[in-house]
Amino acid sequence: MAQCNIFEVWEDYKSSLLGFIKKRITDQDDAKDVLQEVLLKSYQYCSNGKDVMYLKSWLYKVTQNAIIDYYKKNNKRDALDFEIEEDEQERSVLGEASDYIKVLLKLIPEEYAQPLYLYDIEGNDQKKIAEQLQLTLPNTKSRIQRARVKLKEKFLECCVVSFGETGEMISFDIKSECTLLKNERASIENSKK
Repeated sequence: MAQCNIFEVWEDYKSSLLGFIKKRITDQDDAKDVLQEVLLKSYQYCSNGKDVMYLKSWLYKVTQNAIIDYYKKNNKRDALDFEIEEDEQERSVLGEASDYIKVLLKLIPEEYAQPLYLYDIEGNDQKKIAEQLQLTLPNTKSRIQRARVKLKEKFLECCVVSFGETGEMISFDIKSECTLLKNERASIENSKK
């Protein structure tokens, strides 16, 4: 366990937390207000000298509670029915991560990227991919598996990833030196406006 200093880590997490909030609160100003509540609550907790074992998952829990408080305070009854469960949070994080898969595929050799793209993104079966790329079926399967390993390596090179106690991805944020994904994130955020 480490003593938390929220101001040391806030810049690393605030954009992913804001994205998490915006998926649940559509009003941009309200979403930013909830983010400020998260900062305030986190600061109040940490300023008492308390320790946090899994900082990122703890921040998401504080954020989840702040969203629920927002709906309670605004008497939005139907929205209160949405208890954000851990698996929903995981799906949300995986969905956000999948936005970057096509970009990351450009960073691995074409001989691996192409079969993986055809299989996982386009949904083709492996036999059809083998025929299309003039490969044997075992070779195609091997390339898909190797591509997944290489893709995971690139993802971990470009992102700071937090995993839960059972190994599931809780959250991720793009490292500042990974300009390719930073540009993709900006493009995604601009398209949502």
